[in-house]
Amino acid sequence: MQAAAGLRVSEALAFSAECRRSGFVRVRRQVSSKARSRDCRATFVPLKARVEGEYRDVPVASFLDKEIDAHLSQWAPVPVDFTSPSGKRWHQSVFFASRNRSKGVMPTASTYDYHFRKGCVAAGLVGSQGRPKYTPRILRDFFASTALAHGIPVHEVSRWLGHRSIKVTADVYGHLVPRAWSRCREILQNAMRPAPPVSPGARPCCVWCWMWWMRPDGAGSVLDMVIMEVVFAGGSAVLNVPLQRVAGDVAPRR
Repeated sequence: MQAAAGLRVSEALAFSAECRRSGFVRVRRQVSSKARSRDCRATFVPLKARVEGEYRDVPVASFLDKEIDAHLSQWAPVPVDFTSPSGKRWHQSVFFASRNRSKGVMPTASTYDYHFRKGCVAAGLVGSQGRPKYTPRILRDFFASTALAHGIPVHEVSRWLGHRSIKVTADVYGHLVPRAWSRCREILQNAMRPAPPVSPGARPCCVWCWMWWMRPDGAGSVLDMVIMEVVFAGGSAVLNVPLQRVAGDVAPRR
């Protein structure tokens, strides 16, 4: 849920059967930081920086659907009744409710973080001082960095992550966006490269070629290329008309 959909820990813990859609998930709530307390009045609360009733949709790869199905084949959703912060009664079937009632009704981000780090140590994923190499946060970072590094627009990633504004995403992950230096050079080289030379006696086939061919020095400038690229971008049909129909039988100046 975190690595493939960019969910926060509290959002992943609140994931329910109602969140599943075809090709995406709809995130509506997160687990309250006080959900472990039996006297907690609101087990599930609105998403961070959002109000009750707001949600966000996140596209998911097909493999995540298969992982969810594999989970459900072993663990059935747990029905949970809860009261929203506004006092409304809700019912949903969550995936990660505690099966051991002595540990509380719902796990929280802090308990998940503890067990995640403990699991890293048990798996040998530790640093030089024996501390866990990873935290739950790194899974969400993986989602963001992978999407940005492969050209997904930052404003789309920002919306999927549920950030308050795109500035938050740019400040945190902006350094992961691929540098456009080389791409810019290549694009402009292709758009503004000098035209190929015209063979002696060759006839221009369109207005673009005619303008290039009729220059006194016989060679089109970069400015000519830019102007005509802009004209071609407009899709003008007259540019594809043979020269003699547009300018008549004009003899070259050379």
